[in-house]
Amino acid sequence: MEFPCCHGHKKAGAAIAAGCSVINAPSEDTPLVSLYMAKLAIEAGFPPGLFNVIPSDIENKRIIGKMLCEDPSIAALSFTGSTPVGKVLSKQCADTVKRVHLELGGNAPLIVFESADIDRAVDGAMLAKFRNAGQACNAANRMLIHKSIYAQFVEKLAAKVAKLKVGNGLDKGVSVGPLVNTKAYKKVTSIVDGTLALNTTNVDMITENQVTSDGDHPFYSPAILSCQENNDLPIFHEEIFGPVATLFSFDTEAEAVEMANNTRYGLQAYIFTKDLSQSWRVSENLEYGMVAVNEGAISSANNPFGGWKESGIGREAGHLV
Repeated sequence: MEFPCCHGHKKAGAAIAAGCSVINAPSEDTPLVSLYMAKLAIEAGFPPGLFNVIPSDIENKRIIGKMLCEDPSIAALSFTGSTPVGKVLSKQCADTVKRVHLELGGNAPLIVFESADIDRAVDGAMLAKFRNAGQACNAANRMLIHKSIYAQFVEKLAAKVAKLKVGNGLDKGVSVGPLVNTKAYKKVTSIVDGTLALNTTNVDMITENQVTSDGDHPFYSPAILSCQENNDLPIFHEEIFGPVATLFSFDTEAEAVEMANNTRYGLQAYIFTKDLSQSWRVSENLEYGMVAVNEGAISSANNPFGGWKESGIGREAGHLV
């Protein structure tokens, strides 16, 4: 799970404030944060049984998850993770008619219109794509750039990406850490290599991957894949979940909106424009739960967080109004 501390606090805090006890079943890749939260809860004087943690490996997690979903004494389920797993949990909760909150996968578009401040758009793209090594459900997965500024945007973005340093996140100067595990590294590598193997015209790797996984440390160097008009590529519809920016071009506003909505996901979108009326018009036409305007990040404690379509059900943090 990306941002395990953030997600854990948002879910558990709201439930406990409402007078409910909580069972936290953390990702097998990030259990330590949840265990430390339990330690802090004990130190803070929480009564036994109020905040509970069940760490496990992936095989046992399937058993535990099914048991929790089907137990009639549990009133609600909140899950952050992949869309396929979210669908399974939702089905398992159906027999007991549980309240279900799902925050699932994303395929976020980042749209840069002709009027945009290109430098601001590039800075926003760097934040939206490369924070946490691209491992975020709301990471900018597809960058849609107006044809008239496409070459300029690519040049400026490549210059920024080239300055990123890959390594141990605790080391000074490092800006991109490892992927969560070797499986994640293999997935990103497979998606990129598969796209390049298609030998499609006008698809280029602008920034080469210089760092490879050694098995124990799955590092993947930030990369830019320029796809221009090739929005029929499989990578257009896949959540990369790694530090790879894919760039596509468009001609008109209507084309950009159509491209952005051409996905089964609908978590978050980003748009960059100086035209205020365009920002409102496009935001209303995008099929996404959240839209960032001229910003690379909008998550905060008071913003409702959640998506449309197969990106989930319900909202965390603030209320919809």
